[in-house]
Amino acid sequence: MNKIKILSNQIKAAFCLRVFGKTLVAGLSVIFFMAFSITAFSQENKSSGWSQFRGNLRNGQNIETQAIEALPETGPQLLWTKSVGNGFPEVASAAGTAFIFSSDSLEGGYEYLAAVEIETGNQRWKTRVDSLYFEVDGWGHGPRATPVVDDAAIYCLSGFGKLTACSIKDGSKIWVVDIPKEFGSVQPRWGYSSSPLIIENFLILETGGAETKAYTALDKKTGKTIWSKGTGEAGYNSPTMVNINGQNQIVFVADSMLFAYDLAGNQLWDFKMPFRQPTAMPVFISPDKFFMSTVSDVGSFMIQIKNNTATQLWANTAMQNEWSTSCYYNGFIFGISKTKLVCISAETGEMKWGQRGFGKGSLIILGDKLIVLSDQGLITIAEASSEKFTKISSFQALHGKSWTAPSFADGKLFVRNLSTMSCFKLIK
Repeated sequence: MNKIKILSNQIKAAFCLRVFGKTLVAGLSVIFFMAFSITAFSQENKSSGWSQFRGNLRNGQNIETQAIEALPETGPQLLWTKSVGNGFPEVASAAGTAFIFSSDSLEGGYEYLAAVEIETGNQRWKTRVDSLYFEVDGWGHGPRATPVVDDAAIYCLSGFGKLTACSIKDGSKIWVVDIPKEFGSVQPRWGYSSSPLIIENFLILETGGAETKAYTALDKKTGKTIWSKGTGEAGYNSPTMVNINGQNQIVFVADSMLFAYDLAGNQLWDFKMPFRQPTAMPVFISPDKFFMSTVSDVGSFMIQIKNNTATQLWANTAMQNEWSTSCYYNGFIFGISKTKLVCISAETGEMKWGQRGFGKGSLIILGDKLIVLSDQGLITIAEASSEKFTKISSFQALHGKSWTAPSFADGKLFVRNLSTMSCFKLIK
């Protein structure tokens, strides 16, 4: 059991003061900050896994991992490589198991969810979840959304909008919800792409349905709708969960709007963005700020939330994320701006440095290191520093178009493209 979670439970028993999943403790400042560092509910910082899109905290980071040193010229040890077929979801993981959501072209084509042993790559089970989504513009077929895992089940959204819960033990289906049929939503041009989020017993996702059914909370055990709110078509962004001044907030992106709801489905605030349809997720900067970016004349902006009112602090074009979300670390934001790796100040938006050579790549942060995957499969490890770009090591992890961000669990780095997935032993 996670040490932080044990501590949180002990504090709750001693003080019995709780706001949703946040434990508040007066007088013990050290314990206070340790307990409050738990972002919310299932988004605890479990350093051993990568349970959902962009990691356990949904921020593209694992800062508690061991130090990553320079690698040999040949790169880290390759543990295994698998042919996985078309798809864009990140690899989710939990309890020594990696979950692959992808597609198989056999027998007319289908999308599948599979569980493999992290250490060996041996398959434990494989379950068909939907027919194969064919992308109309040739960017790549198969599923888009990354699954989310909890203690008993894994939940995935297919390219055609089938939301499926499967047992993590054997892959058997627990329930299925057809999003277009249930909520009256229209399939996005490039397929359903919103990665679901677990909060306690709720499964949260963008449904894009008609008649105030744009954002939905379902019972994760049954698939039954608890609430649906908002109006807007399904897009390519994913919800996130944050805590602002002791209040847990679910944040959605819809066309040109940001919306925040509480767990009961009550709207807390909204903000009209200076651009439309960003694919990169909101980046939360504690205690009360959000960074958003897309390729546009505006590029990016920062807002601050005070008393459930959003105020824009700055906007500029130094960072322009296309589909890969930036990462915040120690006062600075690191991300792929069009085809360049960029570092900007979170305070002002000022560019600190830029480095070409990564194409439409992606990145995560492990410890104090950037792990950057180029769109041609080159992994570069660099310092997460605002001073300058400092490369530590690099190795060719994949070949060909690589648009899916890496994921990390148990010292292993997982990378994939539209045909292959590989697992590297990054930390011994």
